[in-house]
Amino acid sequence: MRVVVRRTTFVSTAVKMGKAKKLKTHRNKTNPTGLMDVNELIEQGMGGTEKSGTPVEAIVEQLESAVTEEKICGLQSLATICQGEINVGELVGNNVIRIASSLLVDPDKSVRHATAGALRNVSVVSVELCEFMVDQDVLTPLLALLTRYPSNGQWTPTFDKNMQNQMDEHSDTFLQAVNLLWNLCESTSDALNAFNQSQLLETFVTFLNYNVYGLEIAIAVAQCLLVVSEDNASSWRVLANHGSELTSLLAIDVVDNSSLMLRTLAAAIIGNVPVLLNSHTSQVLICVSKTLETNHRSALGNLTSMLPLEPQKDLVDLEVTDDVVFDEETEAQSHQRRRKADLPSEGELEVRNVGRLLQAQRIAAEILTNICSSEDDWQSEGNENDDNGGSDAESVYDYDTNTVNESVENTDKVPVEVLEAIKSLALVEKLWQKAQPVAENVYQILVESEQGTLKKLDGMRISAMLCLHNLCNNISTEDLGGPAAVYNVWIDLGQQVFQGERNEKLLEASTSLMRAALEHLRQSPELFQQMTENDLQLMLNGVTGCEDVEIRANWLRMLGILGCLLPESHVKAIIDFVLNTCANEEDVWVLAEALDSMMDIFADNDWHSIMHELGMIAKCKQLDRIMREKLKRDKRQLGDRFPAVSTVRTNLSRFCKYLETELKNFKPNMES
Repeated sequence: MRVVVRRTTFVSTAVKMGKAKKLKTHRNKTNPTGLMDVNELIEQGMGGTEKSGTPVEAIVEQLESAVTEEKICGLQSLATICQGEINVGELVGNNVIRIASSLLVDPDKSVRHATAGALRNVSVVSVELCEFMVDQDVLTPLLALLTRYPSNGQWTPTFDKNMQNQMDEHSDTFLQAVNLLWNLCESTSDALNAFNQSQLLETFVTFLNYNVYGLEIAIAVAQCLLVVSEDNASSWRVLANHGSELTSLLAIDVVDNSSLMLRTLAAAIIGNVPVLLNSHTSQVLICVSKTLETNHRSALGNLTSMLPLEPQKDLVDLEVTDDVVFDEETEAQSHQRRRKADLPSEGELEVRNVGRLLQAQRIAAEILTNICSSEDDWQSEGNENDDNGGSDAESVYDYDTNTVNESVENTDKVPVEVLEAIKSLALVEKLWQKAQPVAENVYQILVESEQGTLKKLDGMRISAMLCLHNLCNNISTEDLGGPAAVYNVWIDLGQQVFQGERNEKLLEASTSLMRAALEHLRQSPELFQQMTENDLQLMLNGVTGCEDVEIRANWLRMLGILGCLLPESHVKAIIDFVLNTCANEEDVWVLAEALDSMMDIFADNDWHSIMHELGMIAKCKQLDRIMREKLKRDKRQLGDRFPAVSTVRTNLSRFCKYLETELKNFKPNMES
């Protein structure tokens, strides 16, 4: 599609405002789009470039025009061109964001509507661009616009049954503005602080009434409230007074994925507010269970059967052209034409429908993760006066007396109410189903035709795996289904990983879950009797070919656990591999993880012959020197990990002395 930017007349090509949806990101994360580094583009734009009648300059002229149609034309073009990385720097350099932001409070309602949609599209590009928008003072006119919408019944949307039940323009402006605010608050704490000071929170709660304001507005407001209620005590004080409104949403009759989404969002907001969660834990967990019950595979199958039938849209191109005369039309006719052009197709509606299901199931997994994690935090706070309270470092090993740390305590660490719900609602099994890959043909169609849905699917699977990882850390082996069930999960994940998982974040989540599951199998060596050298080699290859430090650390940790479970021939191969890997490891944290896991292997067996045959004394002393240098070099970069890494280095020095003591009287020729 070519969007033609005209300097004096209203363009006939309408842009679908507000259709783009932002994946949930976290503050201070890198650009999620995978495009050129946005910070670099912003810097290039701020540095200034030679201007020579570019499309963006034409947009600026339109935005600054006194003619309403010109402004709308420029805003429609802005909504489209922000999707291309080549335009980001130019948007920044031409001050387009600041100019467009002022139009959020333009006297003309159509201009306000087009502005809210365009800026929402811009905010989806990246966290960095959201931060830049806040720096450009988007929030002042945005919050001013939102305060114009009273919650006392003076304003309610109207819905047009002849236009796919679309709401009126004034109401859709509110919807786009709320989504813009949500994106900004999710990306930067400055926006969150501004929202806290705006006193809008009390008003926003009333907009959750979907019977009055419709599901679209209720969902957008709920998504915004979910973001602003995360670790935000000032929001808790307000939301705690509206428990009845929030809990009433847990009883919604779910008739489609939109109502499912709203119910799940309400549960997540309650989960963010401690006083509400304490009173309604059971209801929240039941909601989580119901959300996870829906079969996302069949929904994706139906969607992918439609996608090939949908015509592919051309990439956006821009050019500046001379004036073209259009047939005259009234403002009402122009508005109606734009609305019809903005209507989503059947395929787009189904994409949104399935996307909401995937988002709801991702949020459900995150709710359970937070519930279990918060109890673990409470336990830590209760023990803050202990000797090791507040320290991330593991206990120091004293190899001279052969006392080492034990494996993870195999006990339940969550409240009885939560544990019973997890078991009775079969949440572990439901999460495991969500973590599974979809059929290859479905995956391939999503890759080719619907990348946005694929990202939502990956996000849901990652959240399910991270939740299972969290449960592994907080629930006993028996309550996870027993050693055999945990072993089967470990094997299945390994097969998925070795079949070539294509998403790095999914691979990290998979290996994290594998590592947590393997911790539960320390007392079940009989399950690994059939493990062959080829099986072990697959894991070794996984480490060798891995560039991501988190994933590499997971592999090395697993090798350490396996070294406590396998026969001597496999143990020797593992230790030899770890020693050689450590000698070439650049990341000091990964080095610490690897050495710590290797030292674990000697907790229950001295393995004298392996020590001797591999020349471990000299190699470990060399690694001790290497680690000392790397720790000194990277101390500032380690942050919270420094105490744990420092403890491993201390343990390594003691381990070297332990090796010397053990081999002092060892005679290899006397070994049977």
